[in-house]
Amino acid sequence: MTIQQEAYEKIMKLPENGIKLIIALADEISRQNSVEMSDDDVIEENRKIYQEMLEMKKKSKYPKNFDYKKVMEEAVNEKYANPD
Repeated sequence: MTIQQEAYEKIMKLPENGIKLIIALADEISRQNSVEMSDDDVIEENRKIYQEMLEMKKKSKYPKNFDYKKVMEEAVNEKYANPD
């Protein structure tokens, strides 16, 4: 029996509150592990995320001269326009 299988069997026997506690514990362990990344790992992760963002930008359907501030301002003005 693997560790994962043993953990699964034990978790399945817990009441729901116990399972919620296990999930919170797993989230905290995960968070702490990600905080303990080396500076090089953080830099590499940031580069990867930045490259993914650039790829998404290339796939964008908006024109290159799209002015999101203008569109947002117009939408706000239209939604909250004074009916006077």
